[in-house]
Amino acid sequence: MKKIINILPVGYLIFVSLWLRLINLGYSNYQGDEIKALYRPQTDQSMIDFLLSQRKGPLQFLITYIMSFLNPGYDNEFLLRLPFAIAGILAIYFFYKFIKLEFGYKIAIYSSLFIAINGLFVALTRIVQYQSFVILFSVLSLYLLSLSTKFEKWRIYGLYLGAFCWSISILAHYDGIFITPFVIYLIYRWYINSEFFHKNQQIQHLFLAGTIFLVLISIFYLPFFLSVSESTKAYWTERISKQSVSSTRTFITYNPLFIIYLYAGFGLLGLSRIKENFSVLLWFLFPLLALETLVGNPGTHIYTYVLPFSVLMAFGLEVFQKFIFNKFLSKSQYINVFCLSLVYVSSFLLSHLLFIDHQTEYPWENKKFLSLELKRQSRQSIFGFPYYRHWEKVGVFLKNTGRNGYFITNEKQSITRYYIPASYQNLESHPYYEKAPVYIYIIYIQNPQSGNKKILGKDKTYWEKYYQPVKSFSNYGRVVTTIYRLSFADWEKIVNGY
Repeated sequence: MKKIINILPVGYLIFVSLWLRLINLGYSNYQGDEIKALYRPQTDQSMIDFLLSQRKGPLQFLITYIMSFLNPGYDNEFLLRLPFAIAGILAIYFFYKFIKLEFGYKIAIYSSLFIAINGLFVALTRIVQYQSFVILFSVLSLYLLSLSTKFEKWRIYGLYLGAFCWSISILAHYDGIFITPFVIYLIYRWYINSEFFHKNQQIQHLFLAGTIFLVLISIFYLPFFLSVSESTKAYWTERISKQSVSSTRTFITYNPLFIIYLYAGFGLLGLSRIKENFSVLLWFLFPLLALETLVGNPGTHIYTYVLPFSVLMAFGLEVFQKFIFNKFLSKSQYINVFCLSLVYVSSFLLSHLLFIDHQTEYPWENKKFLSLELKRQSRQSIFGFPYYRHWEKVGVFLKNTGRNGYFITNEKQSITRYYIPASYQNLESHPYYEKAPVYIYIIYIQNPQSGNKKILGKDKTYWEKYYQPVKSFSNYGRVVTTIYRLSFADWEKIVNGY
């Protein structure tokens, strides 16, 4: 009976992890940063030059490069996202294994479920982006290092493999550096527990593992930082000095309603067992302080401290269970089962509604969760949510006109550069050439990722009033993309204010 009781939570963990990361994975069009992760070098640009010209580590580009052999045009969103979703699923598995090794089954299953259901982690595993691989190799590194401190057969292999995986996580993105406190703790534990080695041998192994780690990251980052472009420097400067953006608001966007209260409550309770989870607290504080004090706009990088915070929450949940046991001894088992079901089932249903169900597309539109209303969000840089504006069909429509021309839209240029045929030029970057007048296509997007509701200073009502659409696309009866065609005379009237 006890074995069945232990299997059920693990089975639920597997189910929610797979469901929230694989179902409807190919529904959405590519979102801005996904397109930036595709390996698309310029003509005659070598792979090395391409990788060194990017703003991030090389891993995501190498993955999309490999995927290009299966899907050269990158037109299958599901296929391109699949490696990243699988990495996210494996990350949960190794996170569970690592936390179980360090803190036991209960803390492992509770914290892993928090990660599996958390909307931020769900979103980041449903897009073509580096985060899944940063988390996977970071957690794998910690797991291998933990093994090296506990089992003799892993004493050497775990140390070197852990150093190798840590370097891969940093090659995925600089975020990999944020596990440093727990790495130091595990290496210290490895050093004092390696009684079968002479101290000189231990130092030699640590030196060699550290050298391997530094060499691997230096192979890319040394030439990268030596050749960093001015545009990349400007990007970093903007992220650091940009006006402060609330991380709490970012978290609530991906985890609305009651979720933040659960995190705050269980997290505070978890601090009551600080002697047991002090190493996790240090892991949590390092990215928290770095991002919230040094970076003006941490954005979704807050995942680096939400990950260890889930472990603190698991300790807090266990404290809550013990309180229930002491307060309601005879009925504690039923109360705990009810509370666990309420926390994990309701959170799963909420994440399903946000990321899997797309009849109404939150956060672009208001959405209902039971009797509660989820308000639409107007901010930019929202990733992983359902978003389908038929962009591939827009591209086919323009291509089938058999002509060259211009277009302008209220959506991000990074999206249009991918989906719109090269024979059509964006008016925002290519001025209209009057001597060879061609049609101009207005592509109006309902609830765009850019947050821009106007084209040429005109809102939706203007285009509907004065022009007939030549093509429109709908989701469940709601028009989400409308194309208008303007002649040269129409264009002159608009730009001259007639």
